[in-house]
Amino acid sequence: MWRRKRRSFEDFREEIESHLAIEADALREAGSKTAARQAFGNVGAAQERWYEHGRWMVFDHLKRDGWQALRQLKKRPGFSALVILTLALGIGANSAIFSVVDAVLLRPLPYKDAGRLAMLFSGDPAQELHEGRVSLPNFEDWKQRNRSFEYMTAFVGQTFLLATGGSPERMRTARVGADFWPLLGVAPVLGRVFTPEEERRGERVAVLSYAVWQQEFGGSADVLGSRLGMDDRSYRVIGVMPPDFHFPFPDSKVWEPMTAHPYWARNRTGPRSDPLWGVAARLKTGVTWSGAQTEMNAIARRLRTEYPGPGMPALIPVVPLDRQLTGKFRLSLWLLLGSVFLMLLIASINVAGLLLARGSVRAREFAVRRALGAGTARIAGQVLTETLVLSACGGLLGLLLAVSGAEAVKAFGPAEIPRLAEVRVDWVVLLFTAGITAFTALLASVWPAMAAGRMRIASRQWTSVSTRRTADFLVVGEFALALVLLISATLLIRSFLLLHAVDPGFRPDHMLAMRVDLHLGRTDDQQAAYFEEAIRRVDSIPGVHSAAAVTGFLRSDPEDSVQIEGRPLQEPGPCLDLTAGPFLETAGIPLKSGRIFSDRDSRGALPVAIVNEAMARLYWPGSDAIGKRFRFRVSEPWITVVGVAGDMRRQGMDRPAAPQVFRPRRQGLENMMDIIARTNLPPAAMASMVRDEIQAVDKSVAKFRVGIVSQEMVEAAGERRFDTFLVSSFAIAALLLSAIGIYGLLHHSVVQRTNEIGVRVALGAQPGAVMSMVLRQGLRLAAAGAALGLAGAFLVARLLSALLYGIAPTDPLTFGIAVLLLIAVAGLACYVPSRRAARIDPILALRQD
Repeated sequence: MWRRKRRSFEDFREEIESHLAIEADALREAGSKTAARQAFGNVGAAQERWYEHGRWMVFDHLKRDGWQALRQLKKRPGFSALVILTLALGIGANSAIFSVVDAVLLRPLPYKDAGRLAMLFSGDPAQELHEGRVSLPNFEDWKQRNRSFEYMTAFVGQTFLLATGGSPERMRTARVGADFWPLLGVAPVLGRVFTPEEERRGERVAVLSYAVWQQEFGGSADVLGSRLGMDDRSYRVIGVMPPDFHFPFPDSKVWEPMTAHPYWARNRTGPRSDPLWGVAARLKTGVTWSGAQTEMNAIARRLRTEYPGPGMPALIPVVPLDRQLTGKFRLSLWLLLGSVFLMLLIASINVAGLLLARGSVRAREFAVRRALGAGTARIAGQVLTETLVLSACGGLLGLLLAVSGAEAVKAFGPAEIPRLAEVRVDWVVLLFTAGITAFTALLASVWPAMAAGRMRIASRQWTSVSTRRTADFLVVGEFALALVLLISATLLIRSFLLLHAVDPGFRPDHMLAMRVDLHLGRTDDQQAAYFEEAIRRVDSIPGVHSAAAVTGFLRSDPEDSVQIEGRPLQEPGPCLDLTAGPFLETAGIPLKSGRIFSDRDSRGALPVAIVNEAMARLYWPGSDAIGKRFRFRVSEPWITVVGVAGDMRRQGMDRPAAPQVFRPRRQGLENMMDIIARTNLPPAAMASMVRDEIQAVDKSVAKFRVGIVSQEMVEAAGERRFDTFLVSSFAIAALLLSAIGIYGLLHHSVVQRTNEIGVRVALGAQPGAVMSMVLRQGLRLAAAGAALGLAGAFLVARLLSALLYGIAPTDPLTFGIAVLLLIAVAGLACYVPSRRAARIDPILALRQD
């Protein structure tokens, strides 16, 4: 094939230097400006030709190096596949987790100037209250007295029954102020939002969510002006919000004026100790977060002086909205991203070690290049280009893995993570993938390129003392990073196991729970009769051991205050739940003393209650709680304690049991309760029968879901399980990569030292001694990596303290287990090369010399 002759870069350089010298002489001899300009022009043209040729030569070298890299990749497909797969795992895992971090933490919220949105709370460090709700009188004072916020609005959630045909469906409405809409800057896709005048008049107008519009009205534009029945009230539909709008609650279905709250007038003029409302606000332009916080704290102090008494916050925490929505998950997600980055570092170091080992096979090739005039930079450039090609292939495969990984996180990740449905591989993730691919290529190629550049023609040896030290250093680094990940994973695993072993205070096995919501139009006696009949019917089903009802089975909120007889009112109060039927027996909660409720504990009888041990210890320490009296408000009658039950951890297994009060349903008012049933058969097989029996009591009851309590408790621990599983998976992958790295290093060392080992055996060295020599070499590197990794693990473990339960972040047993596991894996990886060394035949080894 005809090839155009090219002058070498050196010829061009000599020509340009000569040209520059001639033009410089002409410039000195020039007596006019014209001659000077001409001389400068000739020099500039010569320089431009030189630079253009240099750029062309660089491009030509890159092109030839690229084709050479592809030939090398094809020449050794097994090696290439191992490198590409190693890099793809690291790059893919990083891109997948970054897509989650980007969607949840980095991507701006879909609101106007989202960085200036805030949530405001009632705070009182003395009562460990940091994110409390607000009473309406306090909110109105905040709104009038502040100068930091452009808009401020209150909101409250309320469940309602929506009946558009068939069984009613329970949904959540958000009652908000008219400032809610300009505060967020989100416009409806259809119609409009309500105005301040409509709010002031308390008009019953409703803005629908996109889901309700599609589900209940078929997406018809005729929905505007139609009537929407919520409980026993009728609202006029005036607008529809976009599909991705759900604020202030993830399950918000309808928005209505805050003045439509049934107790609006009473709350507005009532006591300041009735905190029901949340508060959102928008910072004014030029106001800082610290300035707004200082002003709101000053307002809290003034209000506390003007209105002494319960319900007055000592502080008003100002929290950026994005932090409020993601605060619970920020540490977990950054931990996951840090874990996969450590795994990527290990993968890059592993690839660097593989390339160093492979360099010995190509020592003759590089020696020939040296002999033909290739410089250090030229050879190093070839190695860098080959690594770039391998990394690019790994990046493409990693991108495919990232797409699958992101979908898996969306499918199996905890539902509580906000904006998880928005996770996707977009252009931001593509740029991130390209960046870490380039970073990986640079990191993996720097040591092999330096080793290739140091090689001399005479020796034709790739493995020098410095190269061996570099390989040793890489293996030490691998094991150090792997130990950091391994200790983190071991801490999370032990913490999860300790949490899983915590006694919840009840028996979640073989138990069904379903929330039943009755119409508000029923009288209290009708509601009580319904729940009693539903319990009786469920209890009569073959295979059901017992049935009962409670206002909240797996969740209970504390009351605002409580007064123990003989003491002043205290804040906050214990949790309160109404029960019907044999609740303690059905739930498996032991009765420690006293009695359970009976038929005589009805309306009009002496108010009674069963308290848990946590409440008895808190309010009556060292004495018997039976017969003691308390009340939640000074206007209510005293309640007598007739029983003490065991503690039930309903606020979370990682939290101590909260003070709890159970009262008989007949002595309270509640139209929504959880019906629970303990079964003798597998609960999944009983779910449909239980549902049918409850629906048979009254067909108009709202739709409800039958849940298996044990499964719901597993889902409640989903975040911890998710973090533990992913970090453990990354740690195992890192440990395997480190084992492969030390195996490759020792295997290469044995191959290079075949002649030396043969001489040792010929001189009388026993196979055991040879095997021990190789094992010591590998285990010495693993031990050095473990020592270095321990220092890093102590620092990282302290960051995990917020995610741990029942275990210290520097637990010596955990650190010891991780180190022993690391050394054991390293020993297994060293075993095969050491056996190979011990079996070397000295005759064959000496013949190869």
